[in-house]
Amino acid sequence: MYIRYEHLSKVHPTFRVYKIREKDQILQYILHENLVKITDESREYPKYNHYFMLDESRFSFFRFDIFQTFEKKFTFQDLKTIIEEKSQSTKKYNDVDGERIMVYVDSIHVNGEEKKHVIGENGEIFFRLYIVYMNKQTMNTINSVYGNLLETKNITLLPQSFHTVLFLRNNLKKDNFVLLYITENSCKAIKIQNGFYHTVETLNLGMSALKQMYKDNGIVQYRYKTYEFIESNPLAKWLVKETLQFYSELFCKRFHEKNLTGTDVIVISPITKNVHFIETFNEEYKKMTNNYVVPFHHSEKLHTFGKVREPDDMDAIILMNRDEKMRNTLLASGEESISTDM
Repeated sequence: MYIRYEHLSKVHPTFRVYKIREKDQILQYILHENLVKITDESREYPKYNHYFMLDESRFSFFRFDIFQTFEKKFTFQDLKTIIEEKSQSTKKYNDVDGERIMVYVDSIHVNGEEKKHVIGENGEIFFRLYIVYMNKQTMNTINSVYGNLLETKNITLLPQSFHTVLFLRNNLKKDNFVLLYITENSCKAIKIQNGFYHTVETLNLGMSALKQMYKDNGIVQYRYKTYEFIESNPLAKWLVKETLQFYSELFCKRFHEKNLTGTDVIVISPITKNVHFIETFNEEYKKMTNNYVVPFHHSEKLHTFGKVREPDDMDAIILMNRDEKMRNTLLASGEESISTDM
């Protein structure tokens, strides 16, 4: 079983690969390849299940609130009819040029009572319907290797933050937040509104930009000092805080320009290890709104399979926890229970 996690870059595309074996065995490595070569490499292992966690820019996301009265029991055909109707209207009115790769429902209520399933129910039925499309260019790229991707059973395509969004939404009981990924050369801000993807923005404020600010201000050496050391050194603390404040001000300015403010911001990045960054970003963001900036390292609801995981691994670890086949493979027999309230 393989998971291939994309770091999208026109110049230096990379994939973090997780090869999953039994009994907590996860082999992890980096491949500096583009999607075509990565897809072609996966074809060499037809007996494995392959998961591609691709950048959200490759997808289109739609959510519908369905509220209808059914005198007879709601059937799978009823659901299929609703999905087809919404899919056709979506492609017609939103100029979607890709293929539908994912459909699911949640937030089911029957006669005002919450339910786990909609099939077999009758009365006043409400549920949220989600449809995800992959753009034509990406679909054609993968089809150039596999022929017809939709007929290939051992390939699963996912927006890389998809399971993380569901996990956070259901565990935080929040329908509105911004999921912020800060990588080396850029950062990605995903605005979740009413429980699903609203916008995906790329900001040119990666960790490399902060490193350059440290260099310009002559405090490179303090990047490697502990929180306690900097706190005990007034000059170091002032220089670090000044640099981080400028960096945070740029973030908040971009957030305002992209209409991302007004909700809590959850940060997934190695930069969250810098406690001064979280403190300063939080202070600056709270000047604009009453919401918070919080780091997302791990959760007691997640099994990390015997290792301390880096923030960069969060999306893949949540997928491993949510996917029953992966979870049981890693736990050898599924004897140990894991919370899947996601």
